[in-house]
Parts: sequence; C-alpha cells; structure tokens
Amino acid sequence: MNILRICRLLLALAAMLLQLDARAAGSCTVTSIAFAGVAYNNTALTATGTVNYTCSRTSNGTDGSPFTLQLTAGGGLYYAGSTRNAGNGANRLAYGLSTTAAWGNGLPGLGNAHAVTVAFPTGNTDTVSGSFTFTFTMAGSLNPVTGRTYTDTIAVGGTCATAPNKNTPCTLVGATLPISISVPSSCSIPSAPATLNLAYTSFQSTAGAGNVPFAARCSNGAPFRMSVSPPNGTVLGVAYSLRLGTAAGSATDISSTTTYNLTGTGAPITYYVNATAVSGQVGTCSSGTCQALSPPHTLLIEY
Repeated sequence: MNILRICRLLLALAAMLLQLDARAAGSCTVTSIAFAGVAYNNTALTATGTVNYTCSRTSNGTDGSPFTLQLTAGGGLYYAGSTRNAGNGANRLAYGLSTTAAWGNGLPGLGNAHAVTVAFPTGNTDTVSGSFTFTFTMAGSLNPVTGRTYTDTIAVGGTCATAPNKNTPCTLVGATLPISISVPSSCSIPSAPATLNLAYTSFQSTAGAGNVPFAARCSNGAPFRMSVSPPNGTVLGVAYSLRLGTAAGSATDISSTTTYNLTGTGAPITYYVNATAVSGQVGTCSSGTCQALSPPHTLLIEY
C-alpha cells in the first residue's frame, strides 16, 4: 500500500512538470549592435548604428502575437548632468544617442525607451528577427584634448511582453553598445607671414632688426614644433638670420626641428618671424638706396 502511494505521487509531480513545460516563456534577445567608431574633427558629427534582435514564442496559442519590446539605453560609464560622455583618463567628450527621440539619456527604468512591435506571421513560424537604427550625434567646437581615443560602454536592455491577451512570461536578453571616438591632432596656419622688411645701412653701428607676425592653430593638447628653412640668408651682401618667437623682436628662439616643444589650445596663436643682421656689414648696394628680395624661406609646422 505504501509503495502504491509513492508511485501515485511521482506520477502527479510528472504531470505538473509537463504542464509547466507547455507554458514555457517567450523570449527576445538583442543579438548584436552594429556601430563603427567615429573620428571627431571639432565639427558637428552624425553617424548611425543598428540594433538587431530575435524573438521566439512557444506557440500562437500560448504566447500569441505580437510581442512588445521596450528597449532602453543606459547612461554609460561617464553619464553626468543629463549628458552622455566618452572618456579618456580624466578627459570627457559629450555625445548623444537617439532613435525617434532621445534614447535613454541615462534615465532609470524605461525612460525614453524605444518601442518595438514584433508580429509573428500565421502558421508555424515562431521565431522572428528584426532591427532598428539609432543616431549618434556630437556638437561642433567641443575642443577636446586631441591625439587620443575616447570610449564608453552602453547597456542596452529593457522589457519584453507577450500578446496582451496571453499574459505569459517573456524574457529579454540585452547587449552592450561600445562607443569609440578618435580625436586626431591637426595644425594649420590661418594667417601666413607677409614679407619681412629688414632695414640696414652699410657699416651701421647697431644690429639691423625686423619682424612679421603670423598665426598658427593646433588642436587642443596637440604637441607641435615650428621652424624656418633656411634659417639664414644674404641679400645685397648683408647676412641675416631668422628665428621664431612669441613676441616681436624676442631674443628667445622657439624654432625646433627635433622636439615638439609647443602645445596647441585649439585657438589661433600669434607668433613672429624675427630677423637680425649684425652690425658693421658693408653690403653691395652701389647707390644711396637699394631694395631687393632674398630667396624665399619656408615656414614649417609639424605635429
């Protein structure tokens, strides 16, 4: 008698387990997120990415159709003040994500979730795959420290619901969205030096001097160097030398061809080409007044 009761109990448990299996939960998975890294050159930037997902149901009778996904994007590693940021050390670079509206913005729960309706076709098809696009944006003139890559990691998750009239469990497996923003260094000379005038009279007792300004702009934090080639010359028999300085007539020469001794700020900076000719030179001017151009010199900026 006792043995028969145990057998009946085991049979009842087996029946209960079979009943639970018949009501297995529907599920959705974010299978991949496609987003290539971007390069930022201090101008407004827009790029797109794709979220791919797959949903499966037990059957039309159990889970029904459609499923509804509410997909959220987390705040990332450096979210602050309603702004997403990518980071490199202590440096931050702001960016935004959106679908039909701002996507997530780091809000808790389902704040600004992206809604997806997953309809299963009639028949025996119980697995459906799909995708949606999102937009990555950056404002212009952020002036970040350059020559490095800024990164962030966004958790993409949310909730899954089966057909409203079925009310069966539905699970969602999320994924991560990696953000990579490279910021290359760059330099330019927005205002080139004009002709430098060097006044000199034969046998003068003081050194001749002249200067001309120019502007150089290098991206924020970019190391660079400048030089003039050749650094000296002769015109009408008067030898002169050229040096670069931060002030007109400065005796300090910031020219360099070996070390990157200057650092950009992202804004144009005024520098000077300073020229000097030592005193006591005779020259080759045969009249009271002579004027001539020297061979050209090249201003080099390297970064």
